[in-house]
Amino acid sequence: MIWYKLIFKQSQPIHIGSVEWGVINETEVFVPGWTMWGALTNQFLKRIGYSEIERAKKLFEKITNFYPAIEQKIENSLERKSTVLQELFPQYKKGDFAFKKSLRNDKSEQNREDNEKEEFISKDKFKFEFVDTLVSTALEPLLRSAKDESLHEFEYILPKSKLDLEEKSRENNLNQLYWVGLIGFEDEAIKEINSLIKNSNNNENAEENINKNDESEKKEYDELTAFLSNIFSKVYIGGDIKYGFGELGLLNLSIESTEELSKWNITKSGTASIESDSITKQFLEFSNNIEFEGEIKLLAEFDFTQNIPRVQEAGYYINVGSKIINFNGFKLDKHQLIKGKFVEMK
Repeated sequence: MIWYKLIFKQSQPIHIGSVEWGVINETEVFVPGWTMWGALTNQFLKRIGYSEIERAKKLFEKITNFYPAIEQKIENSLERKSTVLQELFPQYKKGDFAFKKSLRNDKSEQNREDNEKEEFISKDKFKFEFVDTLVSTALEPLLRSAKDESLHEFEYILPKSKLDLEEKSRENNLNQLYWVGLIGFEDEAIKEINSLIKNSNNNENAEENINKNDESEKKEYDELTAFLSNIFSKVYIGGDIKYGFGELGLLNLSIESTEELSKWNITKSGTASIESDSITKQFLEFSNNIEFEGEIKLLAEFDFTQNIPRVQEAGYYINVGSKIINFNGFKLDKHQLIKGKFVEMK
């Protein structure tokens, strides 16, 4: 099985449906796996044709949740400034949902000391910097006044910080927002994707090409990497994509090492890998045996291929960012990553 790390640069405001409080339609502050799955599957179907929708649904299921990342200017041991991508992973802090900064690609002593400080960004602070609100209402045609009970507030995540640029410069921070996550492909899924690609190209020699014995596994992976880089160069997520919302541009797609997978709570085969006293990055099916600090959420997945969307499945999950205290004998070996959730495979 091969795992890719995807880094998207946000180009437009995005709205990830969360909850509605009266007239306020809140946005989630991270991208759930099923939301990114839908966006990637849709882009893939645009390339190969929507007649293959049932076959394509399963191809991108092994995908994590996507979390925000910001650029950070740092000074290394040689007193040179460099820019690294700082991922913001979820973690509850004093009972409130927050993001913990995770600094990558810099192993200087100074940054090890910085990491030990465990700097957190609260959900409210993240929203203050990156989330704005659009207020709208319907009008009475004759009176040109606001229609009763039509006031609506719509939250969206901005591509860049709202804070003053000079202030950001003084803090040595850059204000662009990125989104980071992983996606995995088993060998069978890779063969299926290659088959769909060849069929969509109407290649007369498709069957001959598929059955060539000298095609190495590495060549298939290389072809897949190039193809994914092309079709995922731009994806659209969340609500109101027809009104200038939701565009993400692919900044980088790279094969992720096995050692890095544990940070996302997954093994190379896609099963759950969560130690006691650790933070979960994916939703975990709730069990009375599991002792944890955090929240329980009711998650419902809808099928939007029907004229009227219907609930496909629903269940209670331990929220991302929760700290697993003790499993008390609960076994994870049958829990597979499916669209940002660890689900027990029957």
